[in-house]
Amino acid sequence: MINKAGQKEPRGQRSRLLLCLILGLALFAASASPPPALASKSSRTTVTQAVMQEAVPGLAMKQIPSPETLQTFTKETIGKLSAHAPFTEWKDAGTEVYPLGPGTRSWLVNVMNGGQRIGYLIISAADQGGYVLSEYGAGTSGLPYSMLELRQYLVQQGLISSDHSATIELTPLYAPLLPLWKLTAGNETFYLNASVPEILPWGPGQANAILGAKPDSAAMLSSSGADQARTPLPALLSGGEDDPYADLLWITAPELKTINGASLTALLRERGSLAFQSSGHNEALGAPFMITGSQSWLKTTSAGDAAGSEAAVVYAAAGPGGIRYLPLTALQKAGTFHKPPIPLRGDTTLGAASVPDSRQ
Repeated sequence: MINKAGQKEPRGQRSRLLLCLILGLALFAASASPPPALASKSSRTTVTQAVMQEAVPGLAMKQIPSPETLQTFTKETIGKLSAHAPFTEWKDAGTEVYPLGPGTRSWLVNVMNGGQRIGYLIISAADQGGYVLSEYGAGTSGLPYSMLELRQYLVQQGLISSDHSATIELTPLYAPLLPLWKLTAGNETFYLNASVPEILPWGPGQANAILGAKPDSAAMLSSSGADQARTPLPALLSGGEDDPYADLLWITAPELKTINGASLTALLRERGSLAFQSSGHNEALGAPFMITGSQSWLKTTSAGDAAGSEAAVVYAAAGPGGIRYLPLTALQKAGTFHKPPIPLRGDTTLGAASVPDSRQ
């Protein structure tokens, strides 16, 4: 006769074996899984990105209705730029307008293709009336006033988190040649470079002094007068070095004297890039940075031919990827240009600009 205990024993052994097998498989799966950081990378979603995707109250810009005269200048400028790369995608694109303080003297115009930002303009009020084109650029990443890059930077610096509960107030500002954020979190106020995110060691007094500077309207394309007849030539990019810290020997190079559109093109053909700095004032301009291209605006006739001998209004392609077009004359007044010690690579030529690949 088989006792009941003898019946239960095999089942108990099988249960223990099954439990051991399950635990072993679980431990194997855990050891085979990549660390959280690697796992997040493989799924192309990092912890930082997950936090960024959560809404943080106050961390947003607000659109405003723009004056009709501003809309007209914006439409005309986008239409002219869209004739050549890297702005051809701007044709028939939409826009979003945001005020830039202090006192709404400037406006950020995001150029939109559906829900994607493909470029920007910063337009400022001119002292003599009308508007001037302070800067512009095309691309899908690395543009000034990127909310995505701002959130990522704030998370990395530990200034916000997914469970952040303190009151946040974000104000986009613009000083000549420098996009800025003013971030108030609780009782603390921070000023950040809105082009390449970094905290600036400024108090309100220093920030207000820098923000109080007026744009050099004569160096920029204007909405009034003879500038209305100006059209842009195709933008040129050299493909040269765009990192000022890649080789700091440019610091020892003498200052280059007055540069115009033609001499800038010649220098870029020779060296690939120029370094820009403003000794003692780099923070106020987001410098140092490299110049790797240019675009000239010329007066033209109705047939599209150059009209008269008046100098072109030139914008220099600055920063990573040459994505920001800044007024050349304003840069010359604010700082100095220097030749890098290493000439342009032999396999690189100055050519028409193209939209930077956001996947890189």
